[in-house]
Amino acid sequence: MASAYQHVEIAPEASDFLELLRELGHLDDAAIDSITSALMANAGPKATVDIADVRRACALWLTDQAERMRPEARELLQLEWPRLFF
Repeated sequence: MASAYQHVEIAPEASDFLELLRELGHLDDAAIDSITSALMANAGPKATVDIADVRRACALWLTDQAERMRPEARELLQLEWPRLFF
């Protein structure tokens, strides 16, 4: 019987990017759990999730959450967006 679990590595720079977004206040633990779960669900077996994957997933998550953010949090994210995602 095959295992339902797979090994997925998150590249150090990708992990650092998630931590940066947490430190800046754009993500909390629940958001990071949601994003990493989605990344792992979409990764192939023995895959490595790189920074491009994490940036894309974070950008999608933040875009989906924009309407629920406090206005000042949304404004700060808009100011930092070009430096974080381009």
